[in-house]
Amino acid sequence: MLMIRHAIGSRLFLQTEDYSITPRGEQWLISCRATEEEQSNLLEFRHELNLFHVTDENKTWYYSSKGEVHEGDGAITIVADHQTVYPKEEK
Repeated sequence: MLMIRHAIGSRLFLQTEDYSITPRGEQWLISCRATEEEQSNLLEFRHELNLFHVTDENKTWYYSSKGEVHEGDGAITIVADHQTVYPKEEK
């Protein structure tokens, strides 16, 4: 699951199971489908986005220090340059 949240207040902008995360050198290209409203919000708050990739094994936090967000054809791509992996807690 991919969640994109506002860094201030943690407002949820987008949550999806249909996404891709592609490493590119020291960056990650994170792409998914997005409605026009979601794209507008992500572009408006491009410098204040936290992205969380959640799996059964861990949760990974990404962000873009440069606010690099690209839109087009019903999709959004965020270029993240920071990644922190948190292991899931044992229950």
